[in-house]
Amino acid sequence: MTKEEKRKALERMLKGAPDVMSARQVSRWSPLGKNHVYELIHKGELCAFNYRSSYIIAKVDLIDYLLAHADDPPVHPTGTGRKKK
Repeated sequence: MTKEEKRKALERMLKGAPDVMSARQVSRWSPLGKNHVYELIHKGELCAFNYRSSYIIAKVDLIDYLLAHADDPPVHPTGTGRKKK
C-alpha cells in the first residue's frame, strides 16, 4: 500500500470525525488511548493547541501522525504484561 493509499484510507476512516477534536475524541476515533494522546502532545509528536486549559487537535494533524507511524511496531505487546502466577 502506497503512502497516498494509506492517506485515503485514513481519511475514509475519519470521514465522520470532527475537524478539530479533544484528546478524548481523538482516542475514540483512533487506536490511540487518551493518556497516550496526551503523552504524544507533551513530547511534541502530535500537534495540538491549548484552548481554555484543553488541547485541541486538528483531524489533519491526527491523519499526518497516524500516517507517519502506520508501519511502526505496536507500542504495547498483546495482553496486560502481567506475569502469570
